[in-house]
Amino acid sequence: MLKMRRILSFISLCIFLTVCTGCANIKGAGQENSGIEGSGEAGEGLEERADGEQAEDRIQSEAGNGSQNENDTQSEAKSREEDETQSGAKSREEDETQSGAKSQNENEIQSGAGSRSPDEAGNGSEGGIGTDGQQEANAAAEKLINMEFTDVEPITVYTTANVNVRLAPSTEGEILQKASRGTVYEKDGEGDGWSRISIEGKSYYIKSDYLREKKAPGEGGGHLIAIDAGHQSKANTDKEPLGPGSSEMKMKVSGGTRGTTTGLYEYELTLTVSQKLKAELESRGYEVYMVRESHDVDISNSQRAQMAYDSGAEVFVRIHANGSENSAANGAMTICPTAQNPYVAGLYADSRRLSDTVLDGLTASTGCKKERVWETDTMSGINWSMIPVTIVEMGYMTNPEEDIRLADDGYQQLIAIGIADGIDSYFAAP
Repeated sequence: MLKMRRILSFISLCIFLTVCTGCANIKGAGQENSGIEGSGEAGEGLEERADGEQAEDRIQSEAGNGSQNENDTQSEAKSREEDETQSGAKSREEDETQSGAKSQNENEIQSGAGSRSPDEAGNGSEGGIGTDGQQEANAAAEKLINMEFTDVEPITVYTTANVNVRLAPSTEGEILQKASRGTVYEKDGEGDGWSRISIEGKSYYIKSDYLREKKAPGEGGGHLIAIDAGHQSKANTDKEPLGPGSSEMKMKVSGGTRGTTTGLYEYELTLTVSQKLKAELESRGYEVYMVRESHDVDISNSQRAQMAYDSGAEVFVRIHANGSENSAANGAMTICPTAQNPYVAGLYADSRRLSDTVLDGLTASTGCKKERVWETDTMSGINWSMIPVTIVEMGYMTNPEEDIRLADDGYQQLIAIGIADGIDSYFAAP
């Protein structure tokens, strides 16, 4: 029994020990598991901290990026603002420049519209009058400067060149028109290098340097002038004596020269100028006899002299143009007999004086070069004359520039005026 109890006790002890050992194992396992779990919590915390730090870093980075973006945005905004400001300023500047330029151009166009002539070379055509404002300005300028003008007794003047007729006495004054050479006006005032002229009752202005007084009608006093327009369309190569009783023979009449630039024939030019001279002399009270009035004639030099004498003329003016192998030769000359001329020595003094006054008048009127008075006894047209005579060589048709001038209508008028002035001077002498 006892033994049994001992066995049961032993068994109970074993069971107890077994149970205790199991509990201890279970507890250790729980602690072990608890440590593992703590380790897991710590790892989780580290992971959370790492993630938080990364998140913070990302936040800071994003914040930094946001700041940078904000800076970039501000920079871009500022840049855009500056660009827009600069662009706007530039645009406004360009607009103002363009507007100013346009305004200036419009002003210049308006200002210049009236002052420009359609033909600056001077064909006598009218230019624009201009705007009302410009007319008022011109009127004011005219009124101001008119105070300095001296009224003169109205006289007839003519232009010695193509010249501007202005609304005010200044080179800045608006141009009314261009006047061709030889245009006639009434002058009624003078002042500071300008002349005041009247056109249809209104006052305008021309530089005085380009005006010359025109002789009044009636100053010719009824003197009769014979004019011979040199040459003819067909030359007559037959011969006639050089002078009365001369054994030396000369062609009756040659065909003359021709313009090397214009192609104008001398016989055409001489008749045109002779007709202008006739009109000019008649306007001054002279009577005029024309040896020829067409091209289709056949009149020798001796016959022309006879016709002039038979007309009752007091002087004989023969109109010609010169020619030379030297294309540079230019200028006007007159020709008369020598004092020892075997045919007309008695006409020398008056012929020389007529040649002098005509050459002086011609060169003064046209401004061309004065060559000389050539005294010679080789011209049959002079040697057959029975009244004071001069041959007028108006210029060289073989000189390109002078040829062009000689063909110009205005220049031809100046020639006519100049010759008429010379004739006036001839008859004015005691």
